[in-house]
Amino acid sequence: MANILIVDDERNVRLLIEKFLSDENTKIEAYVSAEEALEAFEKNSENYDMVITDVKLPGKSGLELIREIRKKAIDIPILIISAYVKPEIIAEFFKYENVDFLSKPFTKEELLTKVKQLLEKPRETFDRLLREANEYLKSSDLNRAEKSIRQMFKFAPSSPVPHYLMYELLKRRGNEELALRHFNAAKALDPGKEKVEKDEKK
Repeated sequence: MANILIVDDERNVRLLIEKFLSDENTKIEAYVSAEEALEAFEKNSENYDMVITDVKLPGKSGLELIREIRKKAIDIPILIISAYVKPEIIAEFFKYENVDFLSKPFTKEELLTKVKQLLEKPRETFDRLLREANEYLKSSDLNRAEKSIRQMFKFAPSSPVPHYLMYELLKRRGNEELALRHFNAAKALDPGKEKVEKDEKK
């Protein structure tokens, strides 16, 4: 059974999605806002197999919701369902891995096709890429390490981890200037690191 988290402030849309998916061996949790969905996600992210969200939401937008989820390096399929179809907005969504788009209005067949495609897509988890990158760095296979790290950037662009790894890789290649940029980017994305450094200086 697939557990699907739906985020849409239009009650009719939420009910329609639930109705379309009711015969597909799914369990649905529906929320009106990104804030509510993130709170549920924080408590039990491993319980969910997929997120379906609108773009325009009260408070945080659908794009902000996706950023928050991907910032936590969670590779969960995300389907955006919206009538808000500006090309530049859609382009922003597709910067993230494992994301698809369905415009409103939609048919049952269109929804089921998108859901099945996303759920059946093999997951390239952040943890696996992290293990690969570390192994390649240890064995000094820098080209393969770089490939894994670049995939990590696509998967979780707001995470400091790939920046730290790229810093290590570029240092080994002797590119100190670019390495330092990645190190500074990692620190900017990692408030916990800054706090530790400040505490150590006291």
